[in-house]
Amino acid sequence: MSITIVGLGPGSPDQLTRHAWAVLSNATEIYVRTLRHPTLAGLPASVLIKSFDHLYEQAVSFSQVDEQVADEILRLGAAGDVIYAVPGHPFVGEASVTDILRRAQNISI
Repeated sequence: MSITIVGLGPGSPDQLTRHAWAVLSNATEIYVRTLRHPTLAGLPASVLIKSFDHLYEQAVSFSQVDEQVADEILRLGAAGDVIYAVPGHPFVGEASVTDILRRAQNISI
């Protein structure tokens, strides 16, 4: 049981690191903070992509969304292996990642 966090880079699949591409393209399922990232269109069609966009439409604040996303990723990671992909770099402007790292074990980035 583990959580793997991957950055989607600046906006094109060819700008991903080789490691990030390998993780994403070999996955059967990934969770993304948002579907609004151009790199996702370049992933193999076999990868099931689940997003947290619906939380942004319902939440009162971004901090509430980040907490809900972190809760769900931690829940999924406790039950099995999960891949969570975020725009850009995981350590830049990603409060959900910071929250996950603060609260979890068995994470690779």
